[in-house]
Amino acid sequence: MEFMGCIRDQLVLTLNSVLLGAVLLMPVATLAQSPKAGNDEPAQILTVAIANTADTVINMDSTIPPPAHQRKVARLSQYIQDRYQVPGYRADAIVREAIDNGARHQIAPELILAIIAVESTFKERAVSRRGARGLMQVMPGSHRGKVSEIGGSHQLFDPAKNIHVGSRILVNYIDDHDGNLRRALLGYNGSFSSRSRFPERVMRIYRDLQRVTTEG
Repeated sequence: MEFMGCIRDQLVLTLNSVLLGAVLLMPVATLAQSPKAGNDEPAQILTVAIANTADTVINMDSTIPPPAHQRKVARLSQYIQDRYQVPGYRADAIVREAIDNGARHQIAPELILAIIAVESTFKERAVSRRGARGLMQVMPGSHRGKVSEIGGSHQLFDPAKNIHVGSRILVNYIDDHDGNLRRALLGYNGSFSSRSRFPERVMRIYRDLQRVTTEG
């Protein structure tokens, strides 16, 4: 008897589920099959619902980069690959980080890439005689706070973290010198006391990279 009762309960649950599904689907079916009764309101409601659904589907794909963004990444990446003998996957990743950080910090990504070109020639594990590390040659001792935020000086060999910290340092120097880019670059390179050509070298490559993104 207990077994038969269990079967009966299951049948009742199944029947209830079927009936509930039919009730939920009924308004849609009714709208789809309703004849015009003096106006087109049902058809209009259905049309709006379909249109809204289409809009939702389109908006779900809004994270896909636009073609212009993809072309910029491709052009800059190819330039870096050809000139500095960097593998394609690494060049792509560095360019994307430069573009993301440029947007975040309101500086040109080509400027970030130009600094990388001069400071490390795109070598992720570069270390200078003074201890500067990674792509943008960040000095851990001079920027302890920013470096500690990313987990310590060893994290400066991570391209994404290095570019993030280096971009923040560059912005700080630009702000400190009221937008004077040459003075900011001298500060970044730590070469105020000498006749450094660092700013000119960076600016020359910066202009080359700008041409890469605007020509063709």
